[in-house]
Amino acid sequence: MVKLLSFLMFLLIMLAVLSSSSSASVLTGPVAIVSNSVDMPTANRTASILKEMGFEVRIFSPSEFNDAVRYGQFVVVLGGHKAPEGIGQISAAFLSSEEKAKLERKNYAYYFIKRGPKGKPVVIIAGNDRFGTYRAANTFLIKGLRELSNYMSSPGIVMVAMISPAGD
Repeated sequence: MVKLLSFLMFLLIMLAVLSSSSSASVLTGPVAIVSNSVDMPTANRTASILKEMGFEVRIFSPSEFNDAVRYGQFVVVLGGHKAPEGIGQISAAFLSSEEKAKLERKNYAYYFIKRGPKGKPVVIIAGNDRFGTYRAANTFLIKGLRELSNYMSSPGIVMVAMISPAGD
């Protein structure tokens, strides 16, 4: 059953990406994913899907953040400001106090597209826990890549996308 759900999620993601003509034209370079051990299953799954889409992907540890910035066309950071193993410090540098407060609410999951070092896009994908981060990563793959493409073609605009919590 889990394999069937994973396959269906993959098909949904692929259909969403294929239907977005702008994603393919702007997003062409390698993708750097920065993850701690807690979110490594999400990092591996996200990397696998991005590779299936044709991206070159490499996963970095939080201590390798500067290397990730040099490597990727954009950087994906998995985990919020309270995440362990160095992710929290990275995310906290990009998130506003309002965004941090929202991430502390149960069942919230967000992805935030920010401008990082030298103007490079940094996507913070986070939830209240590892399961929220997983949900936010799925949503980013389904619709966030298109938003990132739009963001990259419109310099100077900061875009935040929010995933509604379950039950609201």
